[in-house]
Amino acid sequence: MQHFTESFQQDEKRPTELPDRTSSYSPLPQKDAAISPLPDVVSPMTLDHASPDPASPGLQSLRTPDPTEKEYTHHSAEKEFWDQPALEVSDRRSDGPRNRGRKSLLFWVVGLVACLVIGLAIGLGVGLTRKSSNPSSAPAKPAPPAPTSIPQSFLSTVGAFNGSGIALASESFASGGHGSIVMYFQHHSGQLRSAQLASDGTWQGGDVTNVVAIDAKNGTPIAAVAYARNQTAAWHIFYINVNDTITEVINDNSTNVWREGPINKLNLQAMNDPNVGLEACWYGSFYSDAAYNHSPVPGQTTATGNSSDQTVGIHLWYASNATTFDSVGWTYGDDSWTHQQTFNGYNGHGGVGCYSWGPGSDTYVFFINLQNEVNILWKELNTTLVGNSTHPINQWTNSKISIPVAQNSSMGYTNYLYVQNPDLSISGFNVSFAAENTSIPKDAHSTFVINGAKGLSGTHLSVTALPDSSGGNSLLAFYQTNGTDITEFVRDLDAGQWTSSSVPIPKS
Repeated sequence: MQHFTESFQQDEKRPTELPDRTSSYSPLPQKDAAISPLPDVVSPMTLDHASPDPASPGLQSLRTPDPTEKEYTHHSAEKEFWDQPALEVSDRRSDGPRNRGRKSLLFWVVGLVACLVIGLAIGLGVGLTRKSSNPSSAPAKPAPPAPTSIPQSFLSTVGAFNGSGIALASESFASGGHGSIVMYFQHHSGQLRSAQLASDGTWQGGDVTNVVAIDAKNGTPIAAVAYARNQTAAWHIFYINVNDTITEVINDNSTNVWREGPINKLNLQAMNDPNVGLEACWYGSFYSDAAYNHSPVPGQTTATGNSSDQTVGIHLWYASNATTFDSVGWTYGDDSWTHQQTFNGYNGHGGVGCYSWGPGSDTYVFFINLQNEVNILWKELNTTLVGNSTHPINQWTNSKISIPVAQNSSMGYTNYLYVQNPDLSISGFNVSFAAENTSIPKDAHSTFVINGAKGLSGTHLSVTALPDSSGGNSLLAFYQTNGTDITEFVRDLDAGQWTSSSVPIPKS
């Protein structure tokens, strides 16, 4: 079996030349000293089985860190001026008292004119200055921000980028196969790379032979969606490039080469800020038209047969400004994306999440409102139903869910909705999705806090659930705790304590 990471084998271990990095991202402060993870760290999630066939259901990752320094464009402060021509004075020599008198008179006239010109200039200058400060006049443009530099102590020089995006895609399309995952992250060099959890529980890849993109913005969020259709497995990776443009790259098991995706044609501009919400979700059947074992999903068993869904594709949400998200959609088989809807009144610096691959005709999206609370919106897609005031058809409706979170919290959903709490710990909520009756049960098993190290403020967060060879299932969560790491937290699906380990990130 060939994996997509082999597409870079022709340049084995050859450093990739990076373009000029124009983003002025201010990364997160590191809690601890820089850590250089050991290369052979074994994940607590040890899988005793053969490596599955390629591809992966797209397990989503969300959101951005919470730095204070903003990007800016430096504007020149140079002003235009008027260069007054010199006065012409006769240079004819005088040859008598009369001429000397005329010359003296001319001198005084020229002097008087010069004084009048200077006085007039001063008067106009004072008058114009006073006029510009008059509240009734047009406001002056604000001065550009003063140039700032990022303290070197904020930048990671080993491991992951301080503020790395994190996205997961699980490989489980082989009949009888078990879950395995590929993680996408930003290396401290700025490159987007992939690393794979092998069947023996060790992490492989993440070096220069596993580069996915070299034009990513510092601290970009990353979203991953993968599926298998018509005997082809494909991976779609989304990120924000150095020009603040939403960018898509695609790979599949027939080419093993990363190529540009069709969303790039739209030139979608994300908010020009280090903290930008971005997420993508598969919709329709659960990722595949073939029988395979997948991550446990509410309302389904882990054994999935051929899907009956006819329309499948990807939804993507991104923040276009501080209080607005835009959504676009792609239908499988099309060569273009289309704009779908704009969502106003939500924190564009915070995370966005989605759930649209389960059973039923409802789809869900999660935003953070301007009061730092997660809201869950739902939409009934079955247009053959008759709607009413409490259950409208084909219309996004806010449920009654409200979860307090940290400012600019990331989000992730697989089995549980994960968020960052105001105290920077990470919690999971067992949401009962039921359109207008969506709720979170109040029993003790429906909500948990990941024990162990808290996340950095605004850390990116990515989560999944995997079936294992023993017949059980495990929850996995990934986030940053010190600015150079990506830490993996693992727990049994039903209950138990969380264990953790650092994912090894190559130094170069």
